[in-house]
Amino acid sequence: MRSSFRSVLLVVGLVLSASCFVHADTITISFSEYATGTVGGQSFTNQLLTYSGSFTTVQLAACQVDPSFNCVEAPGEIFFELMNGLTTTFTVGGLGTFTGTGRDDVDFDYSGSLTSIAPRFGGDFDHFLVIPTTPSFLGSTCVMNFPPFYCPIYAATSGGDLILTSVGDTYSTEVLVDGVPLASSTPEPSSLTLFASGALGIFELVRRRLQGPDDDQHWGTG
Repeated sequence: MRSSFRSVLLVVGLVLSASCFVHADTITISFSEYATGTVGGQSFTNQLLTYSGSFTTVQLAACQVDPSFNCVEAPGEIFFELMNGLTTTFTVGGLGTFTGTGRDDVDFDYSGSLTSIAPRFGGDFDHFLVIPTTPSFLGSTCVMNFPPFYCPIYAATSGGDLILTSVGDTYSTEVLVDGVPLASSTPEPSSLTLFASGALGIFELVRRRLQGPDDDQHWGTG
């Protein structure tokens, strides 16, 4: 028994040691649109609103090998949120940048390489304000789509509730890797991705064996 436990500790030690040599790039997915509304009671008119969600390549690899992350929305589609290690901000032109404090997420297509990332939407999952925003979800037409007690929809931020009254007709997205636009960044080597995935997979297997099946908790997204 003691020998078995030592073996487990050895495996964990090897995984942790190996992880020191894995460079974790930071991926930032942003969604922007011009909007009018308020944040914390401060009004803004036709300002660029940008929602950004950031996570690392190691967290993305864990998402692929650890079912408890529960971040695979559908084949080829990822729903990444705070429980997966996501950090988020809302930037309102003229008013500043605020940390997201709701149940924020980003949704994107992903087929195994960073260059395959295609942003879908992102925002406050709990309070229904996401970008790109559906105009009919705002103002007096909100109740046509949501129960009255959800209206107005909003995003919780460190600067107060972000409430929109109107949005423009277009939106844009951007993917950054360590601050560099994806199109001009160097794709992560496939061997590094496989190494990170394998190391995290071993770590998860060891964790489950130490905890036992009754201690595992699998989280949902909704």
